[in-house]
Parts: sequence; C-alpha cells; structure tokens
Amino acid sequence: MGGTPPSDALDSRAMLQPLGSDLWFADGGIVSFNGFDYPTRMAVVRLADGGLWLWSPVERTPALEEGVRALGPVRHIVSPNKLHYLFLAEWQAAFPDAKLWATASTIGKCPGLHFSGALAADPPDDWAGQIDQFYFTNSPFVDELIFFHRASRTAIIADLSQTFSEDFLMRHWPWWIRPIARLSKMVEGWGWPPIDYRLSFRRRASARPKIRALIDEHPEHVLVAHGEVVRTGGEAFLCRAFSWLLR
Repeated sequence: MGGTPPSDALDSRAMLQPLGSDLWFADGGIVSFNGFDYPTRMAVVRLADGGLWLWSPVERTPALEEGVRALGPVRHIVSPNKLHYLFLAEWQAAFPDAKLWATASTIGKCPGLHFSGALAADPPDDWAGQIDQFYFTNSPFVDELIFFHRASRTAIIADLSQTFSEDFLMRHWPWWIRPIARLSKMVEGWGWPPIDYRLSFRRRASARPKIRALIDEHPEHVLVAHGEVVRTGGEAFLCRAFSWLLR
C-alpha cells in the first residue's frame, strides 16, 4: 500500500507463517493511506527451481530478511499494483540479483528502481504454470494483478479484497468511518474492496470471466494484503468477495 508509514509502523515480531505447500506470509506494520491506517502483509512462494518469489514486501527487518534467506535464494520481487511500492527499494537493495516486477503503472511511478519487466495478463516464463495471474485494468485509479499459487491453492489479492476485522477497525479507524466500512462490506467474511474502487470499476463484463476463472481453480486459501487471512473455504469466500461484480 502506498502512503507514509508512521515511525512505529513496523511490527518487529513479524514472522513467516506457512499457508499451504511452499507458501508463507509475514505481517508487517501499519501504514497510513489517505489518512487511514492499513495493515500490511507480504507473501513468499518457493518456486520449483528453489528460488523465492516475494509479493508486496513489507518493511524489511534483519529478522524478517533472515527468515526469508533461510527459505532459499530470492529470485523475484513483485508489486501487484502502484499502491504497493513503499518497500520495493529496500528489498531490491538487499537482493540485488533478484528480478523486480510490476505493472506498467508502478514502473512509471518508481523511476529510481530497475525493473526486469512489466506484468500484465500472461505470467513470465519464470513462474508460468506455477503462479497464474489475472490482470484488472477496469478502474482508472489503479490497475491490479491477482495471483493464484497452484501448489498451495492460494489466491493472493492486494486491494480488490479487504477483510478488516472488527478488532482492527476499533483500534485503528475513527468511530464515524467504522459503520461505513461495515456497510461497504470491507470486513472479515465479506472482503469487498473500498467503495471508491467499486464505483470506479468500469467495463465489468470484461472482468467477470477472470474472476470466474479464478474461482474455478477452487482456491482453498485467500491471502489479502489488508485484513484477515482466509485459511479455509477460499472458493466460497471469493464468491462473496466478488458478488458485487458477478451479479
């Protein structure tokens, strides 16, 4: 997520947790975006060649970096959209031999970074057949890639699904915005995206086949950047999370 991290944004206790075969995730600190606090989360996938694929990396710490290195060599660092760029530079500095990938809009936003290529609908050969990707360009504000890791049956979503818990809303969001979040179904169990994302989502007919294709993969887990991890029943969750689009 873009924005400015507060000085205490990093949770130094962030640890890598397994979620299915060859996939781990780590929770980072809180970042501020448009005046609201958002939790952060990254994913780590071990590819068939033993190399690691890092998605939306959170703020790097020695402990987190050590945990990542213990899993294997980092070969790819991936940003799913132009809002998830804050910590790319520090991870690229730590792993200069890794390829950095992002959408064209992210590449344009980060001229100081060296990217290996722009991601779109078709995955590069580096992870084709292992991680599928679904590219959504329907909102003029942000284009986004959803990924599906086949081995762990995990859908990986940045901002197109947000699953805030009641506890997080109570601790981090103002009282007046909490009812809006609940009514907007940006909460655990529903996982809708923010209302401005939905209202700006055009040409919906072009997006529906992609979501249906993702659901047809029968995901067991859904890993989101902002909110609660869906550890079971991922297929049913995605049907609810994208009911605003599929209806």
